[in-house]
Amino acid sequence: MSKIDSTSSKNTLYLDIGNSAIKGAYKDGLNWKSLEVDKPVSAERFVRWCETHSVSFSEIVVSSVRKDVLEVIKQRLPDIHFQELGVKDIPRRMLNYETIDTLGIDRFLACYGATDQTNNSVVVIDAGTAITIDFMDENNVYHGGLIAPGLAGFGEVLSQKAPALPKVDMEMPKIWPGKSTVDSLKWGQAGFYKMGIQGLLDKYEDEFGSFDLFITGGDGAVIKAMTERESRLRSFLVFEGMKRLEEKIFNT
Repeated sequence: MSKIDSTSSKNTLYLDIGNSAIKGAYKDGLNWKSLEVDKPVSAERFVRWCETHSVSFSEIVVSSVRKDVLEVIKQRLPDIHFQELGVKDIPRRMLNYETIDTLGIDRFLACYGATDQTNNSVVVIDAGTAITIDFMDENNVYHGGLIAPGLAGFGEVLSQKAPALPKVDMEMPKIWPGKSTVDSLKWGQAGFYKMGIQGLLDKYEDEFGSFDLFITGGDGAVIKAMTERESRLRSFLVFEGMKRLEEKIFNT
């Protein structure tokens, strides 16, 4: 039997299954801890981790956009209690969004985790394989946002389409405008990305007024360094949103 035994523990494991990654975390006292699983995390690697890890959990709370992956995990871990969170669990009054059926719940959850840490409206930048920039007001109403290529994907476009150009690091050059091909490429990548994000944040402010800015995701630290606004870097925002939504739905 897996060491995640529902009869012997009180902890909850939170699992976020996205299109390209599986991420998990759990609370250790007041702090969050990530799963220490070989990357990239596949369903097989996650199951092996569950079978060998020494920490015990009473349940797994999961949000998933890949039902096929979730079903494989559930079949391999029949003794574990899974609590699934889906868009259908979000009260409709909290979603000012037209295509609810196609909303990636992680976008909502990151915002919901952020508004639990402030009394203000929030914009959340989640910088992963894709970058999302979303808005939630102070009443926890999610208003949507945008989805764009993440830093890695954005930087790879030219190397794929124009392989003769040199590859450059995603960093801001010191001199404007670019006086070399390398600096011109840096302005076209890091500079373009930074100015695009700044312009979008200005647009949110024009539309909704002031907000607190939260940043999360694997490239969160890079994005934070690019932004000129005061911001809070929070690695576990999606999981904080999961925990908050779970408590709202199942513990009330």
